[in-house]
Amino acid sequence: MDDYDDRTSASENDNKALILKKRKFDPISILLLVLGIILLAFGTYFLVEPIIRNNKQDAAAEELLGLIDSDSTLPTITFRSDDLIVNGEVDHEETFYTVGSGTENGDNGETEGSEPAGNGNGAPMVTVYGMGSIRIPGINLVMPLANNTDVYSLRVAIGHYPASALPHETGTGVYFGHRMTSDGRYFNKLGQVSIGSDVYIDYQGKRYTYKVDQNYIIPVEDLGSIVFRQNDSSQRILLVTCHPLNSPPGQSPERILVEGYLTDISG
Repeated sequence: MDDYDDRTSASENDNKALILKKRKFDPISILLLVLGIILLAFGTYFLVEPIIRNNKQDAAAEELLGLIDSDSTLPTITFRSDDLIVNGEVDHEETFYTVGSGTENGDNGETEGSEPAGNGNGAPMVTVYGMGSIRIPGINLVMPLANNTDVYSLRVAIGHYPASALPHETGTGVYFGHRMTSDGRYFNKLGQVSIGSDVYIDYQGKRYTYKVDQNYIIPVEDLGSIVFRQNDSSQRILLVTCHPLNSPPGQSPERILVEGYLTDISG
């Protein structure tokens, strides 16, 4: 009779069974793993999505600016109404769209709206009309100007308030822009424009140069009285954006205002 001890074989089988048991995931472990993957995916999305949206907005603004600078006869950009959305933009539609709606010069004959047009397939399309460009060397700003201040125009441009004076007219031209949170985007650095700085408006083949003489902050409820004040004797510019920067989207309680007077027309 062979003197064979099978304990070694049994021990190996026990070890293999233990390893297989450890490899098996119980339902709770699987659920936690799936939840972890989902949370990671959402976290990545919320980190990356604003960057993608900002890049798309900047690309659209550059496209419109390129058309304006190339003297296109009809510089426009068209996109889906649910695209290029700015956080808080619905709440941003405030007093300067409605206060003083009875003004006589609200329709200057040169403003086209950017209301959505149905395309029969999903969200309607919207067209933003470019009218010129704005340059503020002191804060390295170069942006297209749209001829309206609706939510669509302000997504891709600085908007000229239609009820205000155009560059070639006597009065104050009012321009609104989003104060994007990313450094230097749109009117992000408007508060840093110093007294004595130049602002250039290129419009219909001419450059209008303005010298900044005021930079101040007001409560949002005072905005209408300044936007609609009378100016029948000079050509001025008023630039407006939200303040402070860390306010919840669409709920900024104050506004930064930069004003200047016309010093030169060239071109």
